[in-house]
Amino acid sequence: MVDMTTTSSPAPAAAVRLPSRRDGNLPAWAPRFLTVFGAVMLALVLALCAPALAGADSGYLGVLTPAVMWAPAVVVLALHFAFGRPVQLLRWAGLRGASPGRIAGTTAALLGLMIAIPAAVIAASSALGFVEFAPGADARGLAVWVLPLAAATMLLTFGEEFAWRGYLASTLAAWGFWRSTAAIGAFWALWHVPLTAAYALDGVSSWREVLATTVNLFLASFVLAGVRWLSRSVWPAVAGHAMLNTVLVFAYSNLMSETSALPDGAYWGHQGLSWAVWGAAVVVVWAPVARRTRAAAR
Repeated sequence: MVDMTTTSSPAPAAAVRLPSRRDGNLPAWAPRFLTVFGAVMLALVLALCAPALAGADSGYLGVLTPAVMWAPAVVVLALHFAFGRPVQLLRWAGLRGASPGRIAGTTAALLGLMIAIPAAVIAASSALGFVEFAPGADARGLAVWVLPLAAATMLLTFGEEFAWRGYLASTLAAWGFWRSTAAIGAFWALWHVPLTAAYALDGVSSWREVLATTVNLFLASFVLAGVRWLSRSVWPAVAGHAMLNTVLVFAYSNLMSETSALPDGAYWGHQGLSWAVWGAAVVVVWAPVARRTRAAAR
């Protein structure tokens, strides 16, 4: 594969360095790049959702959303070449320089974590009486399709992760894991708010689901960033994002009672447990990230 660069001399093939703690300053071009990227991304999602936010039927969003998932990659690519960024594109986006064995091992471990998260949430929430453990009649038959669907969904999530946990994670790497991930995760969650708000206005969902989804996305971003840090590749994050949209959706849709009908107390109790489990997952991912980045710094 021939790499695409904006410089005449090739850069080393090693993966981008991702420190766990703040390590220097951002590239000089980063503030302007990030400002334009953020403005364009917000303008795009607001334009997409404007009809629904103004009262139109939100059904069209389901058709257009898969294409919009590629918007982050398209905008990053356009700005990369328009601004003449002095970085090697594939390496900067986490597509080159990482060990295939590390990528495969990190992805396999992440799959286990993505299965454990809903299992722990459903078990704890049902034990406390917030929801009922209620496998649907079709759950067993649908389960065999979850992983193939996750693999297919990577074709869509690549468009997002190329930007969020790929190019932007490298751009903000000097801030260290926590600060860079919080910044990217906050913007990623904010980027989804017009979409979730449009569904709430149309009565498809509720405003409490808008808030819950926003927090869930922010917390999940730390796990997705963690596997980028561990593997030095964006591919585990691409797979992890696909698992969010398939493994977790399957579990919460087919193995427990609907949360939409819950009274507020039970609903927020369930969500609180979910956030606690996500917090534990972040700690599980952070421990090897800290060890590996400390070892690499020696």
